[in-house]
Amino acid sequence: MEERTELLSRFRTYLQVERGYSRHTLRNYLADIEALADFLARRSSSLSRATRRQLREFLGMEAQGHRPATVARRKATIRTFYRFLVREEVIEENPAAVLPAIKLPKPLPKALTQREAEALMDQTARPGRPAARDDAHRKEEMPTLNRDVAILELLYGTGMRVSELVALDLGDLDLRRGEARIRAGKGNKERLVYLGDPARDALARYLAERPLWSTGRDPDALFFGKRGTRLSDRGVRRVLDRLAVRLGKPLHPHMLRHSFATHMLERGADIRAIQELLGHSSLSTTQKYTHMDLKLLMEVYRKTHPREEEE
Repeated sequence: MEERTELLSRFRTYLQVERGYSRHTLRNYLADIEALADFLARRSSSLSRATRRQLREFLGMEAQGHRPATVARRKATIRTFYRFLVREEVIEENPAAVLPAIKLPKPLPKALTQREAEALMDQTARPGRPAARDDAHRKEEMPTLNRDVAILELLYGTGMRVSELVALDLGDLDLRRGEARIRAGKGNKERLVYLGDPARDALARYLAERPLWSTGRDPDALFFGKRGTRLSDRGVRRVLDRLAVRLGKPLHPHMLRHSFATHMLERGADIRAIQELLGHSSLSTTQKYTHMDLKLLMEVYRKTHPREEEE
């Protein structure tokens, strides 16, 4: 058990410090290796003594009880883990080197229509509730609406990822200039996103009430949960679940990010500008987020292609 604990601790540090993975990804990777360690222990083996055959057997069993995407992720985790062990000279030969990567079809993400997005924003943006009267009623009367509206406006208005939103500190905002500084991904790369008037107004209302949320345990955080600590990815998803009732369909952060990119493109934004705003290093990734149907593409073509003007 000592070897297992040590290797998992070292792997965690590697993923967190060198690879810059988010808490969500980190949790999944470590859970995958824990599952592999349990499997190997039942066969009187260990992480450092695993054979190619055992890894194949583990993944074969996983394929029977999990979605293809989960199996693909676990295979990628195992490949990363054993490359790490070779690099750290824990093992000499990589038993996962011969495991082929699984290529899954990439479905296009769903987006709200512009009409749905406008309706959601209009229905949600109501006047703020009064602040709590005293500490005794602080939890019961927490003015969640202004916080939730600010979250919604940031996700749809900037296209930021949910991991980027929950990582925001108060000092990352500049409402006067209408900017927010994002740090995300490998190496904590920075970029600026721009805040429109609805997002700035929503943030101003929330910031007036922000002291009610904080317990002082994470004073720099922009958004807090009900326990007064930094809001988590899961907490944001619960917020969107509540707002989805108004929309009448499921709502999640990635849908808002894709809607932002798609609506920007539909209104004539340059795809490379969208690439910058989304923080994509590859233009091909942006193209996936900005998929348009054939009718709209043909309309853009007819309006902008120079040879169309000759007819």
